[in-house]
Amino acid sequence: MMFAELTVGNKKVRIPFVCRMCGECCRKLGKVVFDPRTGRIYIEDLEVEWIEGLERYKYFPHPIKIPCPFLKGNRCEIHDIRPRSCREFPLLTGDLGVDCPALKSFERILKAFKPDKVDIKIVEGEVERIKIPRSFLRIFQSANPTKEEEKTFLKLNTLEKNLNS
Repeated sequence: MMFAELTVGNKKVRIPFVCRMCGECCRKLGKVVFDPRTGRIYIEDLEVEWIEGLERYKYFPHPIKIPCPFLKGNRCEIHDIRPRSCREFPLLTGDLGVDCPALKSFERILKAFKPDKVDIKIVEGEVERIKIPRSFLRIFQSANPTKEEEKTFLKLNTLEKNLNS
């Protein structure tokens, strides 16, 4: 899960990055390289000898494969072992010309909070919720998040019991 942990005054709030699964990053950014000398596929920091269907790329003139051969119907076929840069895109890499709709929404939400500090986090597995004032939920909702963004926001944060916050 990718999110930003914002410091606003003396409070913290977590804003999720929720991929829209549009596939644009996989269509425009190549991370898969075929080496015809060895007959192996190199995926950034991962070496793979054989993945079903990859043989169709063996004789392409350029070694970098764009769109990514693992993109099927806007879904990554190797999501669990995807390259590090795919895991970090776009929060640690920037948009790189993809025009990512999820990043635009994420940035709009961040601006609504006017944070003092922003820390980007990439966490595998469950994340313990932090308590936030109810006013932070209102700020979040004012930025017109998607239903999925709001659902993920509530997985990262829990509202303080004090109704006046």
